[in-house]
Amino acid sequence: MRFVLPVALLLFANCLMAETSWQPENTWVFAVGVLQYQNKKLGTWPDEGRVDAVMIDALKKRGVPEDHITFIKNEQATRDHCAKSLDELLAKTGEGDTLLFYFAGHGSRDFYDAARPVSLICYDSKPKFAKTFWHVPLIYDAIEKGFKGANVLVTADCCHSGALADEAQKRKKFKYGVLTSAHATSKSTGNWTFTQALVDLIQGSSLLDANEDGNLTFKEAAAYCEAEMSFCEEQLSCSAAAGGFDVDTRFAKVEGKRTGRTGERCESESEGKWYKVKVLDDKDGKCFITWIGWEKKWDAWVEPTALRKWQPKVLAGGTAVEVEFDGEWYKAKVMQTRLGMHFVHYDGFPDSDDEWVPMKRIRMPGEGKK
Repeated sequence: MRFVLPVALLLFANCLMAETSWQPENTWVFAVGVLQYQNKKLGTWPDEGRVDAVMIDALKKRGVPEDHITFIKNEQATRDHCAKSLDELLAKTGEGDTLLFYFAGHGSRDFYDAARPVSLICYDSKPKFAKTFWHVPLIYDAIEKGFKGANVLVTADCCHSGALADEAQKRKKFKYGVLTSAHATSKSTGNWTFTQALVDLIQGSSLLDANEDGNLTFKEAAAYCEAEMSFCEEQLSCSAAAGGFDVDTRFAKVEGKRTGRTGERCESESEGKWYKVKVLDDKDGKCFITWIGWEKKWDAWVEPTALRKWQPKVLAGGTAVEVEFDGEWYKAKVMQTRLGMHFVHYDGFPDSDDEWVPMKRIRMPGEGKK
């Protein structure tokens, strides 16, 4: 397999202050959030509680000028309008500026093409009509044609969004830093976990400060996204640094430090069963936890003894298995594991179909037979 960015590099703790820092006042934001579609078969999400709007608000509070932000939502996000609006924003940029690209919605992978190209699905995208899809290479083409700055941050919260990281590796004109919710071969959750991780970065949450030096870097953001997505959503996020992008770029300064077990991902027991939880606060000898996948009304203070380490079941590399894909089971082999996830290769299929899958999609050969 080919890694976009070695995870070990992302986790390496750098005690020195980052040499470069993000400049919000010189940043241009192009964001698209498509939760409703013209084609109802694509499925929709409720507008209520959309975290992409929270992210835009956080960017404004950090100092990104309001007239530097283009935020296109739902029915406005047609293929042509998105492309035209991106060109218009890029034309306003200047030397030394930073571009932040963000997309939330559906992502599509063409399984009839051996190259498995990926597109972002716009409001008016129609199946089998390629021109209504926003192909990933076209997005980069537009950026490289119209952007006048130096640094490009590409983020996306959708299925197969890792294709944006793969494409960045082919580009040389700008410094690209990419964070996406899933790898190019993988589907993505319908929850806002990844976008919330971006919000945590922008707001300077101490939960990202792995080396506790008071600075949040791109490297720490990548590691945090990966940990959050694997634990909460059972999928791996994806990251890339291309064109000389500095992974130690500082995005925020943290006020204060984490206390006790705050931020810890673990398990807690309820009615005889153990569930994933995350510690949100640690005070007076107790931990305030949220139950992953459950409503906030169940958040509660518990004794530390009520928590235990999360230890996901994993299979050794080389193990022959069967993996579920779209309701069918296929023979495969586990290539490696990470954070409770398994990277598998499907027997008889090209490497381009290798993907990270959770244990719930894996069974041992013969287990499905009656």
